Amino acid sequence: MINTTILQDTFEEPVLAAKNIRKKFGRMQVLKSVDIQIRQGDCIVLIGENGVGKSTLIRILSGTMKPDYSESLIVCGEDLFTSEKSRNKIGLICHQTMLYSDLSALENLQFFSRLYGINHEEEKINTLLDRFGLSLRKNDPIRSYSRGMQQRIAICRALIHEPILLLMDEPFTGLDEKGTKILIEVILEMKSQKKAVLLTTHDPNSMKALATKYIKLEKGLITGDAE
Repeated sequence: MINTTILQDTFEEPVLAAKNIRKKFGRMQVLKSVDIQIRQGDCIVLIGENGVGKSTLIRILSGTMKPDYSESLIVCGEDLFTSEKSRNKIGLICHQTMLYSDLSALENLQFFSRLYGINHEEEKINTLLDRFGLSLRKNDPIRSYSRGMQQRIAICRALIHEPILLLMDEPFTGLDEKGTKILIEVILEMKSQKKAVLLTTHDPNSMKALATKYIKLEKGLITGDAE
C-alpha cells in the first residue's frame, strides 16, 4: 500500500510561489524575471548588493507594491493581488515601522488588530507586549520610544494576526539586544510550526544558525542558492 502521508509531504504546496516578477523604475529594470518559492519551515535569507532590488522584491511579495508584470504570485494557494485572505496571511517588517507616532503602542496594536478582524484582541496584544518587554510603556506615544523599542513594536504589529509567512527587510537593523533575542526566538518558532520566513540582512553570516537556504538577487534575477 502506498503511504499517502509521505506523498502529501513530498508534494506539499508552497507557502509562496512567484514566477517571472518584473519591476522597473524609470529606465532601470530592477527586477527582470524573478522566480521564488518559499515552503513550510523555510527561513530563506535573501542577499545582494545595496540597491539591487531586495527591498522592492520584499514589498512586492507582501502585496504593498505591485509589479509591472508577474506570471503568477500565489500565497497559500491564492492569488496575492486578488485575494485579501492571502494578504492577511503575511506579516511585514521593513525599514519603516508603519506605526502612527502620535498613538501609543497599545493604540497602534488595537488599530491593526481591528484591521485584521481579530477576536479577543486585548489578550493577544497584552501577550505580545509582555513578550517584547513593552507593557510598562504601552500607553506612551510611539514618538517617545527609542529606535530599538519602535522596532519591537513594529514586530508586534507584524505578528498580531499570526501570519503564515513573515517577510522582513533588514529586521535586525536598529533593533536592540532584547529585541534581537526575541526575534530570533520568533523565527525559530515559525520554522518549528511549519510557517515560513524570508528576510534580507547586511550580515548573512549572522543567519547561519537560522537559515534553511540563502538566495542571491543579482542583475534583476535570483541566481539560485548562495553561500
